[in-house]
Amino acid sequence: MTIKLDKLREEFSEGVVEDNYYRIGNIFFFLKAKRTFVYLNFDDVTYRGRILSIDDKNIHIIFPLFEERRERRGILAFEALNRYYSVEILILQSERGVLNIQFPVKMVHLVRRLYPRVSFDDLFVRFIILYSPIFITKEDERNFENNHPHFFQEIQQDSPSLRVLYQMVAEVVRTITPNFELVMLSELNSEDYTDMEKMVIEQLKNVLIYDTSNLESYIKEPPIDILSNYNESYEVLKEEQGKKPAQEVYRQKQKEDLNEFILSYFASPITLFDKPIGYLRMQTSIFDKHSIAPYQAQEVVRILEIFSYSITKIRIRNSHFDPSSFQTRVVNISMSGLLMEITDIALYEYLKKNRRIKMHVPIFDDELEIFGEINRFYEEDGVYFLGVLFFKTRPGDMEKLENFLYDNIHYQFF
Repeated sequence: MTIKLDKLREEFSEGVVEDNYYRIGNIFFFLKAKRTFVYLNFDDVTYRGRILSIDDKNIHIIFPLFEERRERRGILAFEALNRYYSVEILILQSERGVLNIQFPVKMVHLVRRLYPRVSFDDLFVRFIILYSPIFITKEDERNFENNHPHFFQEIQQDSPSLRVLYQMVAEVVRTITPNFELVMLSELNSEDYTDMEKMVIEQLKNVLIYDTSNLESYIKEPPIDILSNYNESYEVLKEEQGKKPAQEVYRQKQKEDLNEFILSYFASPITLFDKPIGYLRMQTSIFDKHSIAPYQAQEVVRILEIFSYSITKIRIRNSHFDPSSFQTRVVNISMSGLLMEITDIALYEYLKKNRRIKMHVPIFDDELEIFGEINRFYEEDGVYFLGVLFFKTRPGDMEKLENFLYDNIHYQFF
């Protein structure tokens, strides 16, 4: 395992500087007395050794595997007194693994983490998202779950069935009207979008015209916040051209719908990673003798939100959770969490909103099952990093992880 000098310097860039000669000397005497290992990063190779002797100007350290090169400077790193230390050193002389270094004039330290991180080049994780409440209140969530228990049971599976979920969606929609269709963007030409499709696809709005015989159904603000109609565009047109010309535009839309014998219609987007991939349209005719009520449209919106979540979950399962899928690299791991990296920006942005995940981490010819919540996001050079905090594991898995980290921490420092 190599540790780059630039990485070490970056790790300690915000550390506390210690430049008192006597305090620095005391630290090295402590290391010698405790026979504590110190780690030398020299020419991008890390060596482990122990302090042999200390005098006023020099420190002698033995590194049994040390290989001398032209480079004379390195970084010494070690843990002592609940702190991590980093010291840039000058090698004066080396003989058979014993280095004579110049007594340092300063060192930098950081307070030790509660759980040390262990870095890896070859540790990977499989993960799947967990369902998180999407409704505004817990009461709404509970009521919806009570009304659709089988739907919730399916989406909470690691491998939900898209076919089963669609059948459940269709079953709910049919209780409102049998006249509905699922329209995919691949079937459409963006240049031919209707005004309604532009609202649904481009603005992700849920459009309801509940009574085509009433002009207010087109231009009056809907009674439920998550529902939309042509109110916003009507208000803009009214401001520009006046009330009567604006109303005339939507009377023409009303006339077109009535000529098609449509009594009410509703459309709501279906998304993947919060991006539209299609929409569901449902309508009633004047022969049905009933309209789609706002509360019914609201119910369908909620179902489609969860259906969209399930589509995304299935995509993540196929790409990042199945044993044959792409493996996600773990940068480092501790008893409390891990840092992993991905390159998919759509997934990265989605996980900012859906932070709870289930992970399978392979160690010791075994696989740990760990539940975590992502609490840190950052990007470097086109690679996206996610810090995950553990909150639940299977019985016995944390003990396995502790043994795994203990076996590896002897060979790594940070």
